[in-house]
Amino acid sequence: MTDERAGGETLRERTRRAVQSELLDAGQRLFAERGYEAVTVDEIAAAVGMSKRSFFRYFGSKEALVLGKYDRQGEAFAAALASRPVEEPSWMALRRMFDGVVAYVSDPELARRAAELDRVINSSETLRAGYLERMERAQRLIVEELARRANAGGAADETSRLVGARSHATSELRRTAMVAAAFAALSTAHRYARANELPLGETLDEAMAAVAAVAATAPMT
Repeated sequence: MTDERAGGETLRERTRRAVQSELLDAGQRLFAERGYEAVTVDEIAAAVGMSKRSFFRYFGSKEALVLGKYDRQGEAFAAALASRPVEEPSWMALRRMFDGVVAYVSDPELARRAAELDRVINSSETLRAGYLERMERAQRLIVEELARRANAGGAADETSRLVGARSHATSELRRTAMVAAAFAALSTAHRYARANELPLGETLDEAMAAVAAVAATAPMT
């Protein structure tokens, strides 16, 4: 049966993913040679022996080829956070939310591809803006999930406990700042680990512990 599932995916889904991966590889190779802006969809499609029309069956645009995976990242992060015990402190839950990222970059081949993708994104103002927009959307979903956890009555929401939030607006601001700090720690740890050939998991643990230590000792005036 062509629709038979293996590992949660149908054959059609695995085939689609394989073609998307082939297109992404071809795109990254062309982007590295000539720059993102200079490469056309026709050229990417031709590089894998397909038509432009066929390309659009897999990606809606050249930008989607590069940034498509980030469209679903917010939902993936929010789901990972939702899976954590509600009594777990929010900062620790956010750290565990990043376990999927740590596992991904622990694979040398996936880490190499991620680094190449980063270079492509940073080479284009359009892509960089699109990436930041998607990360902002992801962070909003995570803030919403933190609020849901707090409303569930767990002991996890230290945004209110630590600073005595007096209103819903203040609580939302604190959660937004917490999520932004967690992502900043991830970004910093990722760059530092890559530059110094260190494991991301341990580096991220140290980065987030450092942020927590500063937050605990900084005066709130």
